[in-house]
This record gives sequence, C-alpha cells and structure tokens, in this order.
Amino acid sequence: MIKLDGVSLYGSLLARSLAALGLVWLLAAPVPAAADSCAYATTGPDGSHTSVAVIGPGACSPTPAPPPPPPPTKPAPRPTTPKPQPQPQPPTVPAPPPPPVRTTTPPPPPVTTPAPRPEPASPAPATPVPPERTPAPAPPASPPAPAPAPAPTASARPRPAAPGPVALPHYRRTSRPQPKGGTSVVTMTLVIIAPAVLATAILRPRSR
Repeated sequence: MIKLDGVSLYGSLLARSLAALGLVWLLAAPVPAAADSCAYATTGPDGSHTSVAVIGPGACSPTPAPPPPPPPTKPAPRPTTPKPQPQPQPPTVPAPPPPPVRTTTPPPPPVTTPAPRPEPASPAPATPVPPERTPAPAPPASPPAPAPAPAPTASARPRPAAPGPVALPHYRRTSRPQPKGGTSVVTMTLVIIAPAVLATAILRPRSR
C-alpha cells in the first residue's frame, strides 16, 4: 500500500468528487466492443435503440447515428390522357331531286290516203264456140283370156322298204386297274362331309 505524505487516506473533498464523477462516467459510457469487425443498427423513433454486433477480439464502439433517411419523394404525376375530341360529323348531302316524269304522247298516226281504185278492165272479147266433135268409134272388144289348166293331182308315193336288222359287235367292259390298299373316294367324302354337317346342325341358332 502506497501512502503519500500530507495526503489523508480518503483524500480531500475535491478528490472524492472527482473519483465519484469518474466512476459515473465509466458506468454511463457505453462499453466498447472488442472485435475485429463490428456492426450496429439503430431502431426506434429518433434512434433510441442501438444494437451492436461484434466479431473477433478487437474493440468496437457504435459510430454516430446515420443521417436520417431522405424524405419520401412525391410520385411523379401520371400523364393524363387527353379526352378524345368528338369527330365532326360530315355534312349531310341532300338527296338529289327525283327526275322529272316525262309524259310521252304517242305521235299521231300518219294520215294514209286511200289508194285509187283500179279502173275496171274492159271485158275480154267472147271466145268463139268450137264446133262439136263427133265421138270416135269404140275399139273392138278383145277376145276373152283362155281358162287356166287344172293343176295335176299329187299321186300317192310308195313307202320305202323297212331297213333290215344290223348286226352290232358284242359289248366288252373296259378293264380298270383296281386300287391296292387305298381308301375309296366315297369313303373320304363321307369322312369329310359328315362332321361338317353335324357341326352345322349343332351350332345353328335355334328359333325360340
């Protein structure tokens, strides 16, 4: 323990007040953050709340409050689209007047002068009456045609003599080779047709 001469243990009143002021200053001042990198954020109205983030062993203390944000800019006024002006109506064209009705009167028929009547022809002179002719004598009558000769009557023809008996050669049956050890055609036909007929009769739809 170091003891200074002329100075009491507790010191004077001035020393006490200075010590108390220093202690208050140390307690009231924010503790610096020891970090390599630090970040802070101020929230609340007028920056009343300050948050500090520290990384590393270095010291970090909050810097002065950032400048207040700029006032919000007023939105630009939207361009107003001009109202479309009503298009002028085209002038109405007056309807053309109806064409005048022409009253066509048929032309008067041409005056036809009657053709002059032909003068009556003078009567032809009377033809002289020819003298009467005496009729020619009639030609002599032709002799009558001779009567046709009677047709000759058909005489009965004699019947031909009956033919005599003709001698015919004796009939000989042709010899055919007989099949050896084979099935006949009739048997094969029955073997094929019989099952088909039976199956058709079974599968035929019956009337109800």
